[in-house]
Amino acid sequence: MCSIPGAAHSGEIRMKKSDSPKPLIGMTYSETSVRDEQMKIRTYCGRNYYMALQRAGARVILLPPVDSRDEMNSLLDMVDGLLLPGGEDVDPRYQNEDPSPLLGGVNPYRDAFELEITRLAFARRIPTLGICRGIQVMAIALGGSVHQDITSLKNVIQHSQNAPRWAASHRISFESGAGKNRMSGKAGPGSRLAGWMNVSETHVNSFHHQSVNNVPVGLHVVARTGDGLIEAMESVDNRIFVGVQWHPEELASGGDELAERLFSGFVTAAQTSGALFDNR
Repeated sequence: MCSIPGAAHSGEIRMKKSDSPKPLIGMTYSETSVRDEQMKIRTYCGRNYYMALQRAGARVILLPPVDSRDEMNSLLDMVDGLLLPGGEDVDPRYQNEDPSPLLGGVNPYRDAFELEITRLAFARRIPTLGICRGIQVMAIALGGSVHQDITSLKNVIQHSQNAPRWAASHRISFESGAGKNRMSGKAGPGSRLAGWMNVSETHVNSFHHQSVNNVPVGLHVVARTGDGLIEAMESVDNRIFVGVQWHPEELASGGDELAERLFSGFVTAAQTSGALFDNR
């Protein structure tokens, strides 16, 4: 399993990014591992991710894969937050497993980059939001694991919906055992995410065949589906390090208020965190 390395820049002052009141969110993206009809390898990024961040008041830049930790730290120096979007399956070798026959496509370059930059972001306490594949990257990067294919599990509900991407499909419930909400200080779901969305349960969309299995040290589960699968997790301390298994960017594109609250909460938290770092 992967360990959490110390941050190369820990204890240093992060450079002030700009005078803009809007936080800058860095977003990773995918380069397809197969060639198209023109024999070109395509780079792609779903626009609903960055549009949801922009509507929430953020500026967004794309972070290209780089090889060295110094280069990754330089990218993180520029941003107030990090978004890890959906995409391919993560190579199971990163959780010491052989591939299942049901494993989907993997992207070796993306895996190596995202796993390492996620470790660095966690160690440097940079606000991070993981979506679908993103929550799985967060788990594996910090020493956890994912189910390579949930269809092999018993009594699972439908997690690859046939409804439109902007439509909610199944219910999730936030865990209530963590005490007071860290955002409001009031009794209720002990979750930063639940505080952003201001709910104890809701319906979300679902487009995945993998899910987090073992949660790494430093993170805890904050929401599940009725069949017990993990739908959200976050840091056990005051880091802004939140992962969700559903696709709130798709829900937000259809005007879903709770999805918009999620992105607004993340952007506001990144802005506040960035100001603290810039002025310390």
